[in-house]
Amino acid sequence: MSAMADMVDMAELKKLVIMGLNCAMLAGSCLMKLPQINNILKAGSVVGLSEAFVINDCIAGLLFVYYNVLSGHPFMSWGENVIVGIQNAIIIFMYWHYSPELPKAPRFLGAATFVACSAVVLLFGLPETAVSALGMAPIILGNGSKVPQIWKNMVQKHTGTMAVVPALMGLAGCSVRVLTYALQTKDVVAILNPLAAATLWFVLLLQFVLYWKTTKQVQKEAQAKHKEAGQKKTS
Repeated sequence: MSAMADMVDMAELKKLVIMGLNCAMLAGSCLMKLPQINNILKAGSVVGLSEAFVINDCIAGLLFVYYNVLSGHPFMSWGENVIVGIQNAIIIFMYWHYSPELPKAPRFLGAATFVACSAVVLLFGLPETAVSALGMAPIILGNGSKVPQIWKNMVQKHTGTMAVVPALMGLAGCSVRVLTYALQTKDVVAILNPLAAATLWFVLLLQFVLYWKTTKQVQKEAQAKHKEAGQKKTS
């Protein structure tokens, strides 16, 4: 009887731990990309950022949401991706706003097409094999999106207007997600995505450390140019 009670207590403890971690993930996701948004606003520039990273990171996160919705996984085990996805969408539009040289029509058309396809998938669902493919897509797309940014940082020897907080939270959050998915779903596909992401976030964090001094100088120059441009407009 005592052994049975111990097993029940352990099961309840496991539930409490998972619930606590899930709540922490949701709370943290509200702040995940705000430092990045703030950096762009302060600098008035997206210098050093890779457009491929910004867009693919957003798409991958949302595809992961769709996979979990269609798979029937508990909202608390993936809900932070919705909040981060909204913040990523804001960053995309900021990137386009601060990049006047980029043609906007094809980009807005692509965004509208993605929204329409998303609505169809969520409303009508997908065949089982397609759902599995949807689960694999973020692993390739989302984690692959970090590679151009990592490469760009290596070439330019700075991290530009990238914020370190999202990388820190990304590493911590993905590490927690590996644990919660292992405890909640036993879904190997769902576990692989945060595991791969945690590895690449770690590489980006190393670059923040390696290129810290150069990055600060680049950010100061960008802010000075933004301030000068603002003064010219008001004069």
